[in-house]
Amino acid sequence: MALAYLAMALALLFGLLSGRLGQRWSIVRRAPVVWAALGLYGLMLLGVLYTPAGWDDIGLHLSKYGKLLLVPVYIALLAEAPWRKRCMDAFVLAMLFILASAYGNIFWDLPWSRTHNLGWGEDHTVIGDYITQNVMMTFFVVLALDRGLRAESVWWRGGWWLIAALGVLSITHLSSGRTGYLLLTVALGTFFMLATRGARRWLALGVLALGLLTVGATSTEVQERVKKGVTEALNSQSMEITSIGGRINFWKNTWALVEKKPLTGWGTGSYHDTWCEQVTADGWCAFGRWHPHNQYLFFWMENGIAGLLAFLVLVGAPVWAARQAQPHQRRLLVSFAVILGVNSLINASLWSSRESHFFVMLLILLSADALYSRDTGPAAQPIR
Repeated sequence: MALAYLAMALALLFGLLSGRLGQRWSIVRRAPVVWAALGLYGLMLLGVLYTPAGWDDIGLHLSKYGKLLLVPVYIALLAEAPWRKRCMDAFVLAMLFILASAYGNIFWDLPWSRTHNLGWGEDHTVIGDYITQNVMMTFFVVLALDRGLRAESVWWRGGWWLIAALGVLSITHLSSGRTGYLLLTVALGTFFMLATRGARRWLALGVLALGLLTVGATSTEVQERVKKGVTEALNSQSMEITSIGGRINFWKNTWALVEKKPLTGWGTGSYHDTWCEQVTADGWCAFGRWHPHNQYLFFWMENGIAGLLAFLVLVGAPVWAARQAQPHQRRLLVSFAVILGVNSLINASLWSSRESHFFVMLLILLSADALYSRDTGPAAQPIR
């Protein structure tokens, strides 16, 4: 994590010193994602003026969400198509390494893996936690499907689709996370809706539904996790500390805080201590004070209705950019927006460090590709 933050800080510093931000500002400012990111961070600075939080919590929020300030600078640095391609290829290589490691963990105890469980059907998380890995793997599956769809050779097409299938199985059969099941379903549904038309669309959605039923029937891990999730949801009133039950209580109690100050919010960094004042059941202060597992409620509770609206614009920015994008760009932009939007209902997408790295960096890359591809010149070539 330290290396990642250092790399981002250096890129920001040298990006500002390069002067390219000023040269390209006339183009960069056309992207709604730029104004959404800067506006959201501006609301956090405004929230410092009336928050009851201490400086430690305020500083934590300003640093965690500081990646939003990278958006205009990094978009300016991605004007040339070769650099955008290198960035996406680097993501592909990283995900191929994670995918190969997940399958390798079935047979060997790889030292760099997060988990050390041998055998099929075990949790084979390679990096971070299974939520982060499945979030990234879901988008990688969509990316592999798209590259297969556009491949000129039948061998490349088959290869990419095989990689996509292996990615799906890594989420459904080699992971303990229910988040991956949900994100995979909505992302694949979105992709097939955009990639097909007419009868082929219904055929693709039918195949997807059949595939989901097959996964549910063949994966004991999926069956057990879904059954456990239903049980936790039904027993949430007991205030037992569980994954799904915990989330339901996070949302209920955070909403109660929102209702008290829906317009202005409580101020930047206020959630942590205010949560402990709101929820006094044993163990729940420590369990729930980090974040409410819902990015929409998180921003609304701290930064008011304006914070919620700014985040909604940020989530919708890729969809707006997709209006004038090329077909393959549109598929990736909208699928990414759906992944971000749905994940933010059950997790803090921009607060959790690894997730926010992924979402902010990919948001920048995809938005930059759509932005510059609308112009003429060398930068107009989109990512292939």
